[in-house]
Amino acid sequence: MTTVTKELTSVDENLKKFLQKCDDKKFSNNNTLDSMKFDWCLDVGGMWFATYRNNDIISLSGIHPWENGRHFGTSERSWRALFRGVQIESNSIGLNKHHMQSYCFHSQLPLQIDWVMRQSVNPNNEYIYITTNTENDASGKMTRINKTFFHLEKQDLVKHRGVSEVYNVDQTVWELNIEKYNEIRKRYN
Repeated sequence: MTTVTKELTSVDENLKKFLQKCDDKKFSNNNTLDSMKFDWCLDVGGMWFATYRNNDIISLSGIHPWENGRHFGTSERSWRALFRGVQIESNSIGLNKHHMQSYCFHSQLPLQIDWVMRQSVNPNNEYIYITTNTENDASGKMTRINKTFFHLEKQDLVKHRGVSEVYNVDQTVWELNIEKYNEIRKRYN
């Protein structure tokens, strides 16, 4: 079965079904429009990306401007990618050391990078961060994902930038190495 990933800018029946599936799985960060901050992400200048299989959403994440990036030495604009990232199925690629079994990391992140570059007046000065929540594991998977990112750092895909309070929750912050990510991602086309 083929999948397609594209921008998602409005609420439709597919999104409502996806939210119900997230609720069934007890994914409390992604079971309502309010909990996932759907409108907020769009209102602050961000975008959502959804991966579909047979017209059903199976994964979703957002990207939005992120002022906290300045705390990590970023003087230009910065973005927080894979915001509220969630999937209800794994990518058929299977487990691998580059985390490409994640639709968010494999299928949505390249589009988020492209989207940021289209928004930019100076693409060489855009910084993309990914945060992992280590205190409040609403899905039961964030601790494992946080550990995965330490392995991704060993491959130079991300750089651990410390911990930052993000909307009243301490999160581990990772700076994406866009060039390295794009190089490795080509192997999975």
